[in-house]
Amino acid sequence: MAQETPLYSALLRETKKNKIRMHMPGHKGRPLQEFDFTEAFAIDYTELAATGNLYQGIPPISDAQALMAQAVGANQCLFLTCGSTQGIMTALAIAAPVGSTILLDRGCHQSVWNAMAHLDLLPQYVYPGRLKPWEISAPLNFWQVEAALQQNPQVSCVLITSPTYYGVLSDIEAIAKVTQEYRVPLIVDEAHGAHLPYLNGYQSAVAQGATFAVASAHKTLPALTPGAMLFSNGCYPAKEIRQKAAMFGTSSPSYLVMASMDVGRAYLQEKGEKQYEVVACFVYDLRGEINSRGIFVALQDAQGLHLDPTRLTINTSISGLTGYDAAKVLEDEAGIVCEMADQDNIVLIFTCMDQAKDLQAIRKAIRMLEKNAKKKKPPIGPLAFLPSIRELTPRQAAYSPKEYLTLKDAAGKIAGEHISPYPPGIPVVACGEKITVEHLAYLQQQNFDLDQEIAVLKS
Repeated sequence: MAQETPLYSALLRETKKNKIRMHMPGHKGRPLQEFDFTEAFAIDYTELAATGNLYQGIPPISDAQALMAQAVGANQCLFLTCGSTQGIMTALAIAAPVGSTILLDRGCHQSVWNAMAHLDLLPQYVYPGRLKPWEISAPLNFWQVEAALQQNPQVSCVLITSPTYYGVLSDIEAIAKVTQEYRVPLIVDEAHGAHLPYLNGYQSAVAQGATFAVASAHKTLPALTPGAMLFSNGCYPAKEIRQKAAMFGTSSPSYLVMASMDVGRAYLQEKGEKQYEVVACFVYDLRGEINSRGIFVALQDAQGLHLDPTRLTINTSISGLTGYDAAKVLEDEAGIVCEMADQDNIVLIFTCMDQAKDLQAIRKAIRMLEKNAKKKKPPIGPLAFLPSIRELTPRQAAYSPKEYLTLKDAAGKIAGEHISPYPPGIPVVACGEKITVEHLAYLQQQNFDLDQEIAVLKS
Protein backbone atom coordinates (compact mmCIF):
# COMPACT_ATOMS: atom_id res chain seq x y z
CA MET A 1 0.00 0.00 0.00
CA ALA A 2 1.35 3.40 -0.98
CA GLN A 3 2.28 5.77 1.81
CA GLU A 4 -0.11 8.67 2.44
CA THR A 5 0.87 12.16 1.32
CA PRO A 6 -2.01 14.31 2.66
CA LEU A 7 -0.59 17.76 1.85
CA TYR A 8 0.79 16.85 -1.57
CA SER A 9 -2.41 15.03 -2.47
CA ALA A 10 -4.60 17.93 -1.36
CA LEU A 11 -2.58 20.35 -3.49
CA LEU A 12 -2.87 18.08 -6.52
CA ARG A 13 -6.64 17.78 -6.03
CA GLU A 14 -6.93 21.56 -5.90
CA THR A 15 -5.00 22.02 -9.15
CA LYS A 16 -7.27 19.53 -10.94
CA LYS A 17 -10.32 21.71 -10.20
CA ASN A 18 -8.98 24.19 -12.80
CA LYS A 19 -10.34 27.23 -11.01
CA ILE A 20 -9.26 30.76 -11.93
CA ARG A 21 -6.87 31.96 -9.24
CA MET A 22 -7.47 35.62 -8.45
CA HIS A 23 -5.25 35.33 -5.41
CA MET A 24 -1.57 35.07 -4.65
CA PRO A 25 0.94 33.70 -5.53
CA GLY A 26 1.40 35.88 -8.58
CA HIS A 27 2.42 33.06 -10.90
CA LYS A 28 -1.21 31.82 -10.78
CA GLY A 29 -0.04 28.22 -11.00
CA ARG A 30 1.50 28.74 -14.45
CA PRO A 31 5.24 28.02 -14.63
CA LEU A 32 7.37 30.25 -16.82
CA GLN A 33 8.78 28.56 -19.89
CA GLU A 34 12.10 30.16 -18.98
CA PHE A 35 12.14 28.18 -15.71
CA ASP A 36 11.87 24.42 -16.17
CA PHE A 37 10.22 23.27 -12.96
CA THR A 38 10.39 19.66 -14.06
CA GLU A 39 14.04 20.00 -13.05
CA ALA A 40 13.24 21.46 -9.63
CA PHE A 41 15.09 18.79 -7.69
CA ALA A 42 18.07 19.05 -10.03
CA ILE A 43 18.61 22.76 -9.34
CA ASP A 44 17.84 22.66 -5.61
CA TYR A 45 21.35 23.41 -4.35
CA THR A 46 23.13 24.53 -1.20
CA GLU A 47 25.99 26.98 -0.67
CA LEU A 48 28.82 25.94 -2.99
CA ALA A 49 31.59 27.85 -4.71
CA ALA A 50 29.59 27.82 -7.94
CA THR A 51 26.19 28.68 -6.42
CA GLY A 52 27.17 31.43 -3.99
CA ASN A 53 26.00 32.32 -0.51
CA LEU A 54 23.06 34.65 0.15
CA TYR A 55 24.49 36.13 3.33
CA GLN A 56 28.06 36.62 2.05
CA GLY A 57 27.16 38.89 -0.86
CA ILE A 58 28.98 36.94 -3.56
CA PRO A 59 28.06 35.85 -7.12
CA PRO A 60 25.94 34.52 -8.64
CA ILE A 61 23.31 35.54 -6.03
CA SER A 62 24.75 39.04 -5.66
CA ASP A 63 24.64 39.47 -9.45
CA ALA A 64 20.95 38.50 -9.53
CA GLN A 65 20.21 40.89 -6.66
CA ALA A 66 22.01 43.73 -8.44
CA LEU A 67 19.85 43.22 -11.55
CA MET A 68 16.71 43.28 -9.36
CA ALA A 69 17.80 46.49 -7.64
CA GLN A 70 18.52 48.12 -10.98
CA ALA A 71 15.12 47.08 -12.31
CA VAL A 72 13.25 48.92 -9.55
CA GLY A 73 15.53 51.90 -9.05
CA ALA A 74 17.03 50.83 -5.72
CA ASN A 75 20.63 51.01 -4.57
CA GLN A 76 20.63 47.56 -3.01
CA CYS A 77 18.48 44.42 -3.01
CA LEU A 78 18.60 41.41 -0.73
CA PHE A 79 16.64 38.29 -1.59
CA LEU A 80 14.50 36.94 1.24
CA THR A 81 13.35 33.33 1.42
CA CYS A 82 11.32 33.72 4.60
CA GLY A 83 8.84 36.22 3.20
CA SER A 84 8.38 39.93 3.80
CA THR A 85 8.29 39.19 7.53
CA GLN A 86 12.05 38.60 7.38
CA GLY A 87 12.49 41.94 5.63
CA ILE A 88 10.36 43.85 8.14
CA MET A 89 12.38 42.44 11.03
CA THR A 90 15.67 43.17 9.28
CA ALA A 91 14.80 46.77 8.46
CA LEU A 92 13.55 47.51 11.96
CA ALA A 93 16.59 45.85 13.56
CA ILE A 94 18.79 48.27 11.62
CA ALA A 95 16.73 51.46 11.77
CA ALA A 96 15.33 51.27 15.31
CA PRO A 97 17.61 50.89 18.37
CA VAL A 98 16.45 48.43 21.02
CA GLY A 99 13.90 50.02 23.33
CA SER A 100 13.14 52.92 20.99
CA THR A 101 9.77 54.14 19.73
CA ILE A 102 8.66 53.76 16.13
CA LEU A 103 5.90 55.60 14.32
CA LEU A 104 3.61 53.31 12.36
CA ASP A 105 0.19 53.31 10.80
CA ARG A 106 -2.36 51.26 12.74
CA GLY A 107 -3.13 49.29 9.60
CA CYS A 108 0.27 47.56 9.62
CA HIS A 109 0.59 43.81 9.18
CA GLN A 110 0.93 41.64 12.27
CA SER A 111 4.56 40.90 11.36
CA VAL A 112 5.40 44.45 12.47
CA TRP A 113 4.05 43.73 15.96
CA ASN A 114 6.02 40.49 16.07
CA ALA A 115 9.14 42.42 15.15
CA MET A 116 8.47 44.94 17.93
CA ALA A 117 8.21 42.09 20.43
CA HIS A 118 11.49 40.55 19.32
CA LEU A 119 13.33 43.88 19.16
CA ASP A 120 11.71 45.46 22.27
CA LEU A 121 10.27 48.43 20.38
CA LEU A 122 7.37 50.67 21.35
CA PRO A 123 4.65 51.70 18.87
CA GLN A 124 3.33 55.20 18.37
CA TYR A 125 0.33 54.94 16.07
CA VAL A 126 -0.95 57.11 13.28
CA TYR A 127 -4.55 56.17 12.61
CA PRO A 128 -5.60 56.21 8.96
CA GLY A 129 -8.94 57.72 8.09
CA ARG A 130 -11.85 55.84 6.59
CA LEU A 131 -13.19 55.99 3.08
CA LYS A 132 -16.95 56.15 2.55
CA PRO A 133 -19.02 54.40 1.37
CA TRP A 134 -16.40 51.68 1.14
CA GLU A 135 -15.14 52.12 4.71
CA ILE A 136 -11.67 50.81 4.03
CA SER A 137 -8.45 52.34 5.27
CA ALA A 138 -7.50 55.63 3.69
CA PRO A 139 -3.87 56.27 2.73
CA LEU A 140 -1.64 58.11 5.16
CA ASN A 141 -0.90 61.71 4.21
CA PHE A 142 2.41 63.47 4.70
CA TRP A 143 0.82 66.00 7.05
CA GLN A 144 -0.33 63.19 9.36
CA VAL A 145 3.21 61.87 9.53
CA GLU A 146 4.65 65.34 10.03
CA ALA A 147 2.23 66.14 12.86
CA ALA A 148 3.04 62.84 14.57
CA LEU A 149 6.79 63.48 14.31
CA GLN A 150 6.34 66.95 15.77
CA GLN A 151 4.46 65.50 18.72
CA ASN A 152 6.85 62.56 19.19
CA PRO A 153 10.44 63.74 18.72
CA GLN A 154 11.71 60.53 20.32
CA VAL A 155 10.63 58.43 17.30
CA SER A 156 13.54 56.48 15.79
CA CYS A 157 11.91 55.54 12.45
CA VAL A 158 8.64 55.57 10.53
CA LEU A 159 6.96 52.49 9.06
CA ILE A 160 3.94 52.65 6.77
CA THR A 161 2.06 50.23 4.53
CA SER A 162 1.61 51.06 0.85
CA PRO A 163 -0.18 49.65 -1.05
CA THR A 164 -2.78 48.36 1.37
CA TYR A 165 -4.45 45.00 0.92
CA TYR A 166 -7.25 46.83 -0.89
CA GLY A 167 -4.80 48.44 -3.31
CA VAL A 168 -4.74 51.98 -1.87
CA LEU A 169 -1.42 53.81 -2.32
CA SER A 170 0.09 56.51 -0.11
CA ASP A 171 2.17 59.42 -1.41
CA ILE A 172 5.54 57.94 -0.54
CA GLU A 173 7.51 60.76 -2.13
CA ALA A 174 5.83 63.40 0.04
CA ILE A 175 6.14 61.30 3.20
CA ALA A 176 9.80 60.59 2.44
CA LYS A 177 10.53 64.32 2.24
CA VAL A 178 9.04 64.75 5.70
CA THR A 179 11.03 61.90 7.23
CA GLN A 180 14.22 63.20 5.60
CA GLU A 181 13.54 66.62 7.09
CA TYR A 182 13.22 65.04 10.54
CA ARG A 183 16.19 62.77 9.85
CA VAL A 184 14.45 59.51 10.61
CA PRO A 185 14.51 56.44 8.33
CA LEU A 186 11.35 55.56 6.40
CA ILE A 187 10.45 51.89 6.03
CA VAL A 188 7.68 51.01 3.59
CA ASP A 189 5.91 47.68 3.75
CA GLU A 190 5.10 47.35 0.05
CA ALA A 191 4.59 43.61 0.27
CA HIS A 192 1.67 43.91 -2.16
CA GLY A 193 3.48 46.25 -4.54
CA ALA A 194 6.42 44.27 -5.95
CA HIS A 195 4.95 44.67 -9.45
CA LEU A 196 4.47 48.44 -9.40
CA PRO A 197 7.93 49.38 -10.78
CA TYR A 198 7.08 47.39 -13.93
CA LEU A 199 4.02 49.54 -14.68
CA ASN A 200 4.17 52.84 -16.52
CA GLY A 201 3.93 55.78 -14.14
CA TYR A 202 4.68 53.83 -10.96
CA GLN A 203 7.85 53.46 -8.91
CA SER A 204 9.12 51.40 -6.02
CA ALA A 205 9.03 53.00 -2.60
CA VAL A 206 12.84 53.27 -2.47
CA ALA A 207 12.89 55.05 -5.83
CA GLN A 208 10.48 57.54 -4.24
CA GLY A 209 12.75 58.22 -1.28
CA ALA A 210 12.16 55.47 1.27
CA THR A 211 15.16 54.19 3.22
CA PHE A 212 13.96 50.57 3.11
CA ALA A 213 11.13 48.84 1.29
CA VAL A 214 10.00 45.26 1.63
CA ALA A 215 8.24 43.66 -1.34
CA SER A 216 6.77 40.16 -1.61
CA ALA A 217 7.75 38.76 -5.00
CA HIS A 218 5.44 35.80 -4.55
CA LYS A 219 2.35 37.97 -4.10
CA THR A 220 2.27 39.69 -7.49
CA LEU A 221 5.28 38.50 -9.50
CA PRO A 222 5.75 35.11 -11.18
CA ALA A 223 7.86 33.80 -8.28
CA LEU A 224 7.60 31.05 -5.71
CA THR A 225 6.24 31.45 -2.18
CA PRO A 226 7.65 32.89 0.11
CA GLY A 227 10.11 34.83 -2.04
CA ALA A 228 10.50 38.50 -1.10
CA MET A 229 13.01 41.33 -1.42
CA LEU A 230 14.44 43.98 0.86
CA PHE A 231 15.37 47.11 -1.08
CA SER A 232 17.45 49.92 0.37
CA ASN A 233 18.73 53.32 -0.69
CA GLY A 234 22.35 52.73 0.30
CA CYS A 235 22.27 54.58 3.63
CA TYR A 236 23.28 51.42 5.46
CA PRO A 237 26.12 49.03 4.54
CA ALA A 238 25.08 45.96 2.55
CA LYS A 239 27.11 43.81 4.93
CA GLU A 240 25.05 45.03 7.90
CA ILE A 241 21.80 44.32 6.06
CA ARG A 242 22.91 40.78 5.21
CA GLN A 243 24.09 40.15 8.77
CA LYS A 244 20.79 41.29 10.29
CA ALA A 245 18.72 39.38 7.72
CA ALA A 246 20.59 36.18 8.59
CA MET A 247 19.37 36.55 12.18
CA PHE A 248 15.72 36.31 11.07
CA GLY A 249 15.92 33.80 8.24
CA THR A 250 16.91 30.22 7.74
CA SER A 251 20.60 29.42 7.32
CA SER A 252 19.51 27.20 4.42
CA PRO A 253 17.77 29.64 2.04
CA SER A 254 15.95 28.04 -0.85
CA TYR A 255 17.83 28.31 -4.13
CA LEU A 256 14.63 27.47 -5.98
CA VAL A 257 12.87 30.46 -4.42
CA MET A 258 15.78 32.77 -5.19
CA ALA A 259 16.05 31.47 -8.74
CA SER A 260 12.33 32.01 -9.29
CA MET A 261 12.73 35.68 -8.36
CA ASP A 262 15.69 36.02 -10.71
CA VAL A 263 13.78 34.45 -13.60
CA GLY A 264 10.59 36.34 -12.73
CA ARG A 265 12.44 39.65 -13.00
CA ALA A 266 13.92 38.67 -16.37
CA TYR A 267 10.48 37.62 -17.63
CA LEU A 268 8.92 40.91 -16.55
CA GLN A 269 11.56 42.96 -18.31
CA GLU A 270 11.26 40.90 -21.49
CA LYS A 271 7.51 40.16 -21.74
CA GLY A 272 5.68 40.63 -18.47
CA GLU A 273 5.64 44.44 -18.47
CA LYS A 274 3.51 44.45 -21.63
CA GLN A 275 1.10 41.89 -20.20
CA TYR A 276 0.86 43.88 -16.97
CA GLU A 277 -0.20 46.92 -19.00
CA VAL A 278 -2.87 44.81 -20.71
CA VAL A 279 -4.15 43.68 -17.31
CA ALA A 280 -4.07 47.22 -15.90
CA CYS A 281 -6.15 48.50 -18.83
CA PHE A 282 -8.61 45.66 -18.33
CA VAL A 283 -9.03 46.42 -14.62
CA TYR A 284 -9.48 50.13 -15.38
CA ASP A 285 -12.26 49.38 -17.86
CA LEU A 286 -13.89 46.80 -15.60
CA ARG A 287 -14.03 49.23 -12.68
CA GLY A 288 -15.86 51.71 -14.89
CA GLU A 289 -18.29 49.08 -16.16
CA ILE A 290 -19.13 47.92 -12.64
CA ASN A 291 -19.76 51.44 -11.40
CA SER A 292 -21.82 52.39 -14.45
CA ARG A 293 -24.33 49.66 -13.64
CA GLY A 294 -24.67 50.85 -10.02
CA ILE A 295 -25.16 47.45 -8.40
CA PHE A 296 -21.69 47.21 -6.83
CA VAL A 297 -19.04 49.85 -6.20
CA ALA A 298 -15.51 49.25 -7.48
CA LEU A 299 -12.71 51.33 -6.01
CA GLN A 300 -11.25 53.56 -8.71
CA ASP A 301 -8.93 56.53 -9.00
CA ALA A 302 -11.85 58.78 -9.97
CA GLN A 303 -13.00 58.60 -6.34
CA GLY A 304 -10.00 60.66 -5.26
CA LEU A 305 -7.80 57.66 -4.52
CA HIS A 306 -4.44 56.59 -5.89
CA LEU A 307 -4.73 52.87 -6.53
CA ASP A 308 -2.72 49.89 -7.60
CA PRO A 309 -4.02 49.62 -11.19
CA THR A 310 -4.07 45.82 -11.11
CA ARG A 311 -6.02 45.20 -7.92
CA LEU A 312 -9.80 45.05 -8.06
CA THR A 313 -11.68 45.83 -4.85
CA ILE A 314 -15.45 45.59 -5.16
CA ASN A 315 -17.82 46.73 -2.45
CA THR A 316 -20.97 44.61 -2.58
CA SER A 317 -22.85 46.00 0.41
CA ILE A 318 -25.26 48.31 -1.43
CA SER A 319 -26.54 45.26 -3.32
CA GLY A 320 -27.48 43.39 -0.17
CA LEU A 321 -24.72 40.80 -0.70
CA THR A 322 -21.94 40.47 1.81
CA GLY A 323 -18.41 40.09 0.53
CA TYR A 324 -18.44 36.54 1.88
CA ASP A 325 -21.61 35.73 -0.09
CA ALA A 326 -20.16 37.24 -3.26
CA ALA A 327 -16.90 35.29 -2.97
CA LYS A 328 -18.79 32.03 -2.47
CA VAL A 329 -20.99 32.62 -5.50
CA LEU A 330 -17.96 33.40 -7.65
CA GLU A 331 -16.19 30.23 -6.60
CA ASP A 332 -19.20 27.89 -6.67
CA GLU A 333 -20.81 29.13 -9.88
CA ALA A 334 -17.90 30.53 -11.89
CA GLY A 335 -14.83 28.72 -10.53
CA ILE A 336 -13.16 32.02 -9.57
CA VAL A 337 -11.34 32.13 -6.25
CA CYS A 338 -10.94 35.60 -4.73
CA GLU A 339 -7.87 36.68 -2.81
CA MET A 340 -10.01 37.74 0.14
CA ALA A 341 -13.48 38.74 1.26
CA ASP A 342 -14.76 40.72 4.22
CA GLN A 343 -18.20 41.81 5.29
CA ASP A 344 -18.51 44.36 2.48
CA ASN A 345 -15.79 43.70 -0.10
CA ILE A 346 -14.12 41.19 -2.34
CA VAL A 347 -10.55 41.59 -3.55
CA LEU A 348 -9.12 40.10 -6.74
CA ILE A 349 -5.42 40.16 -7.61
CA PHE A 350 -4.50 40.45 -11.30
CA THR A 351 -0.96 39.78 -12.50
CA CYS A 352 0.95 39.42 -15.75
CA MET A 353 0.19 35.68 -15.65
CA ASP A 354 -3.56 36.14 -16.17
CA GLN A 355 -4.58 35.14 -19.67
CA ALA A 356 -7.17 36.68 -21.98
CA LYS A 357 -9.61 33.85 -21.30
CA ASP A 358 -9.32 34.49 -17.55
CA LEU A 359 -10.08 38.18 -17.97
CA GLN A 360 -13.16 37.54 -20.06
CA ALA A 361 -14.36 34.89 -17.62
CA ILE A 362 -14.10 37.43 -14.78
CA ARG A 363 -16.03 40.10 -16.70
CA LYS A 364 -18.77 37.56 -17.35
CA ALA A 365 -18.73 36.34 -13.73
CA ILE A 366 -19.18 39.85 -12.32
CA ARG A 367 -22.30 40.29 -14.46
CA MET A 368 -23.53 36.93 -13.18
CA LEU A 369 -22.82 38.02 -9.62
CA GLU A 370 -24.85 41.18 -10.11
CA LYS A 371 -27.87 39.04 -10.94
CA ASN A 372 -27.53 37.49 -7.47
CA ALA A 373 -27.82 40.90 -5.87
CA LYS A 374 -30.68 41.37 -3.48
CA LYS A 375 -32.77 44.46 -2.96
CA LYS A 376 -30.59 47.47 -2.31
CA LYS A 377 -30.12 48.55 1.27
CA PRO A 378 -27.86 51.07 3.00
CA PRO A 379 -24.40 49.62 3.59
CA ILE A 380 -23.47 48.79 7.15
CA GLY A 381 -19.75 49.19 6.65
CA PRO A 382 -17.16 47.96 9.13
CA LEU A 383 -16.50 50.01 12.22
CA ALA A 384 -13.65 52.49 12.18
CA PHE A 385 -10.31 51.57 13.70
CA LEU A 386 -10.87 51.56 17.44
CA PRO A 387 -8.36 53.38 19.62
CA SER A 388 -6.03 50.84 21.16
CA ILE A 389 -5.49 50.58 24.89
CA ARG A 390 -1.95 49.30 25.36
CA GLU A 391 -1.38 47.82 28.79
CA LEU A 392 2.03 46.24 28.18
CA THR A 393 4.82 46.67 25.67
CA PRO A 394 4.80 44.21 22.76
CA ARG A 395 7.78 42.37 24.25
CA GLN A 396 6.33 42.17 27.76
CA ALA A 397 3.04 40.83 26.41
CA ALA A 398 4.63 38.32 24.06
CA TYR A 399 6.71 36.72 26.79
CA SER A 400 4.33 36.93 29.74
CA PRO A 401 2.47 33.87 31.13
CA LYS A 402 -0.77 33.12 29.25
CA GLU A 403 -4.08 31.42 29.79
CA TYR A 404 -6.77 30.58 27.25
CA LEU A 405 -10.36 31.79 27.05
CA THR A 406 -12.97 31.87 24.34
CA LEU A 407 -12.90 35.24 22.64
CA LYS A 408 -16.48 36.02 23.65
CA ASP A 409 -15.42 35.74 27.31
CA ALA A 410 -12.27 37.82 26.92
CA ALA A 411 -13.66 41.36 27.16
CA GLY A 412 -11.57 43.35 29.64
CA LYS A 413 -8.60 40.97 29.34
CA ILE A 414 -5.20 41.80 27.86
CA ALA A 415 -4.56 40.00 24.59
CA GLY A 416 -1.71 37.51 24.69
CA GLU A 417 -1.70 37.13 20.92
CA HIS A 418 -2.78 39.16 17.91
CA ILE A 419 -6.47 38.93 17.08
CA SER A 420 -6.23 39.29 13.33
CA PRO A 421 -8.75 38.24 10.68
CA TYR A 422 -6.56 36.71 7.98
CA PRO A 423 -6.31 37.96 5.35
CA PRO A 424 -5.45 40.84 5.65
CA GLY A 425 -3.57 40.04 8.87
CA ILE A 426 -4.04 43.46 10.47
CA PRO A 427 -4.55 43.10 14.23
CA VAL A 428 -7.88 44.37 15.48
CA VAL A 429 -6.35 43.85 18.90
CA ALA A 430 -2.57 43.52 19.13
CA CYS A 431 -0.75 41.49 21.74
CA GLY A 432 -0.57 43.59 24.90
CA GLU A 433 -3.73 45.59 24.19
CA LYS A 434 -6.98 45.39 26.15
CA ILE A 435 -9.88 43.56 24.50
CA THR A 436 -13.08 45.61 24.62
CA VAL A 437 -16.73 44.87 23.87
CA GLU A 438 -16.38 47.20 20.87
CA HIS A 439 -13.64 44.97 19.50
CA LEU A 440 -15.87 41.92 19.89
CA ALA A 441 -18.72 43.68 18.08
CA TYR A 442 -16.43 44.50 15.19
CA LEU A 443 -15.02 40.97 15.01
CA GLN A 444 -18.50 39.47 15.09
CA GLN A 445 -19.53 41.73 12.22
CA GLN A 446 -16.55 40.42 10.29
CA ASN A 447 -17.67 36.79 10.81
CA PHE A 448 -14.81 36.13 13.22
CA ASP A 449 -15.44 33.07 15.38
CA LEU A 450 -15.95 34.35 18.91
CA ASP A 451 -16.03 30.78 20.24
CA GLN A 452 -12.40 30.12 19.39
CA GLU A 453 -9.89 30.12 22.18
CA ILE A 454 -7.30 32.86 22.36
CA ALA A 455 -4.36 33.59 24.61
CA VAL A 456 -4.80 36.28 27.26
CA LEU A 457 -2.41 37.35 29.95
CA LYS A 458 -2.89 35.67 33.26
CA SER A 459 -4.60 37.90 35.80
